Amino acid sequence: MKVYEIDLKLGASEPFGLWHISDSHLCLADERDNERKNKLAESRGISFTGGHPERILQYAREQFEAVRESGDTLIYTGDFCDFVSEANLDCAKELFGTVDAFVCAGNHEFSQYVGEAWEDEAYKAMSFEHVKESFPGNDIWYSERILHGVRFVAVDNNYYYVLPEQLERFRKALSDGIPTVLCVHNPLYSENTYETIMKGKAPDEPPYLCGCPYNLLLNLNDHRRRQQTTNDVTREFVDLCESSPNLKAILGGHLHRFASCTMNSGIPQIVAPGGYANEVVRYHIT
Repeated sequence: MKVYEIDLKLGASEPFGLWHISDSHLCLADERDNERKNKLAESRGISFTGGHPERILQYAREQFEAVRESGDTLIYTGDFCDFVSEANLDCAKELFGTVDAFVCAGNHEFSQYVGEAWEDEAYKAMSFEHVKESFPGNDIWYSERILHGVRFVAVDNNYYYVLPEQLERFRKALSDGIPTVLCVHNPLYSENTYETIMKGKAPDEPPYLCGCPYNLLLNLNDHRRRQQTTNDVTREFVDLCESSPNLKAILGGHLHRFASCTMNSGIPQIVAPGGYANEVVRYHIT
């Protein structure tokens, strides 16, 4: 297991450790799921591992065992499951039940068949309650928790936008002076984040960032441009993150690679790598 060790100064009441894992993309299905979903599990598992799909579950168990042995809290920023299946959700319930975890959902958590439909709130609603049950103690849409004097806020932004209620709840959370860390699946746009993750990419490759300016999406195909085009509420959410003195860091996933970036305000934005590749982040927080 590859562990990226990161020091974060957040204004904690005492030093503590924290794990950050994302994007395991578990690809399991069994007799409870139909033939199409079982075939999907096989093909997706092979594509993530280069022909060794059993490694995804093996790595996830290894990672959760390390968290459990450390006694630290786990931040999980989405896409533990690659698609909705009873076997995937059973595994989520099993593993997340063994550690102290704080979770925000990813887009794949609600995917019935990967890439088979336009995904939005109505699509998510088809499986939301069932998926939520598999992450014990977590709302997965919006939740808050204080650890050692630091507030962690998890916001579901997995379709590249936030909703007005999420914006207002987050605005209130930032108003009381408590140092705060935002946990999201899709990293937020900033100039440094965009430059960092686009380095070496072709201009027509998507940035996969929440709140990305429209002029930076013009080279994308129609589907990706529509998918990643922001709206006024989401732009206001990103602006709030940039302007709040109480926001100390942003933790994200989705990109399947480790990235250490900064927002325009100077606060760190850390993107966890793909858990399916057995890579994780561990923070030493003060």
